[in-house]
Amino acid sequence: MKHANYSRAIVSGIMLALSCSAATAQQCNAFVKKKCMMKIAPFTNNGQMNTSVLTPGQNSEMNMTFYAGQDYRILVCSEEKLGEVSFQVMDLSHKVLFDSKQNNSPDFWDFKVKNTQQLIVHVNVPPANNGAIENPGGCVSVMIGFKKS
Repeated sequence: MKHANYSRAIVSGIMLALSCSAATAQQCNAFVKKKCMMKIAPFTNNGQMNTSVLTPGQNSEMNMTFYAGQDYRILVCSEEKLGEVSFQVMDLSHKVLFDSKQNNSPDFWDFKVKNTQQLIVHVNVPPANNGAIENPGGCVSVMIGFKKS
């Protein structure tokens, strides 16, 4: 009997975590559609939503392929409650090609690609200013726009 109750508790916990995760994903998708999509213009969105919930002090990194003969916009869009989210774009040897902090902190970078290459997009959420945070997590989205050169 104890085993059955324990199994039910585990299954209930997993279901709760999955439903909370799904609800958070829906909230982030709604945020991206409402606040971020229009910022990708005049570029065409590549159709992918690279969205995560990040907390103060956390960072995220992703490898992305960029194809020759295209102009690109990398847009990093985040909820205001996270503060000034910064990003860097690096090649695979971690040579920094763009750093938003060193360029007046824009939320996007436009560039041309001569040769197809993989780049790393590193996103950093600043640490919290105070010890008590009511809602520590916030949506951060990395969007890619392209157009023919």
